[in-house]
Amino acid sequence: MRSFVLFACAMLLWSAGLAPGSWPGQAGAQDRVERISFAPGRSSRTVHDTISGYEGIDYLVNVKAGQRLAATLRTDNPSSYLNIKARGSSAALFNGSVAGNLGDVIVPSSGDYVVEVYLMRNAARRGESANFSLTIEVTGGGSGGRQPDFADGLAGGPDFWEVANVPPGDRLNIRSQPSSQAVTVARVRNGTVLRNLGCRMNGQTRWCRVERRNGSAGGWAAGRFLVESGG
Repeated sequence: MRSFVLFACAMLLWSAGLAPGSWPGQAGAQDRVERISFAPGRSSRTVHDTISGYEGIDYLVNVKAGQRLAATLRTDNPSSYLNIKARGSSAALFNGSVAGNLGDVIVPSSGDYVVEVYLMRNAARRGESANFSLTIEVTGGGSGGRQPDFADGLAGGPDFWEVANVPPGDRLNIRSQPSSQAVTVARVRNGTVLRNLGCRMNGQTRWCRVERRNGSAGGWAAGRFLVESGG
């Protein structure tokens, strides 16, 4: 009976594209490793690349305890995701297949962290590819980035936020729902002042409901791009 149960479980995992030893996001022999460094005075970097089949890419970045490590994946394949984890650990601090491809964590200890880009096993088995851009940002703890005020948690907070830390040449997406997969309803630049209508967590990402002073551009913005404003 025990052998039958084990066989049945293995068949279920295989049919779901999750064969033992090949879990989504688990580093494999075909993973490529690249070290991420930032230009002087910069706290973010964007890379463009392609993965195919079972190949994944592990981007290594050195982060200090208490700093915020954020990663945003834009991809043409909906079966490609990112994970964030400490180097050498199998436990993900952020799981993109669960929470979406906008990762945002406060690292618990200093050292190398991995931003892992991969294809889910079912897509990898079909030999699919993914063209993507990945923006990695490290802020706080003397990195030079301007930091959000998270002291108020999800309740209360300032009356107004100011948009900050958006990579040069880019804009912050305001979305219809608190999710990186939701429709973009507006895009705003660094320095834009937005009214704070409250924040909430979606998975491991903090989202804040915002609008312009005149009531336009209402929607949800990722909290890591918002700092307290004097109004």
